[in-house]
Formats: sequence, C-alpha cells, structure tokens
Amino acid sequence: MVYYRLYQLHGPRNEVQSFHEFEAPNDVTAIELGEERRGPNPMELWSGHRKVRRWEGISTFPRETEPQSSNS
Repeated sequence: MVYYRLYQLHGPRNEVQSFHEFEAPNDVTAIELGEERRGPNPMELWSGHRKVRRWEGISTFPRETEPQSSNS
C-alpha cells in the first residue's frame, strides 16, 4: 500500500484548507478515491514529494443555457 494526502485548497493563492490521509494500492485507485471527494475547491493529490494529480474546483453556479429557437 502507498501513502497519499489529498489536499483541499482555497483562495487565490491555493492555500491548504484541509487534507485527507489514506493508503491505496496504486495511483489509479488513489485518483478514483480523490474523484469521490471533489467539490467547489481545487484539490491536489500527493504521494510523498510527488504530485499525482490536480483537480480544479467544480463550479457551483448554474450553466447558462442558449436561448431556444422557435419555429414560428
């Protein structure tokens, strides 16, 4: 098993807001576990001194939709 830290980042300077420590058999599994914790803030997954993956935050604002065209 490999040790990982998943950092929740916040603000314009990407300061660490919190982190979650866990073990996984490999990077693929660790990335899958990280995906489950995605939210509005960016995240980084690290294993020791190695950055495995970065996720941008998920927008909480509704997407604008294009106006519907009418067939009149």
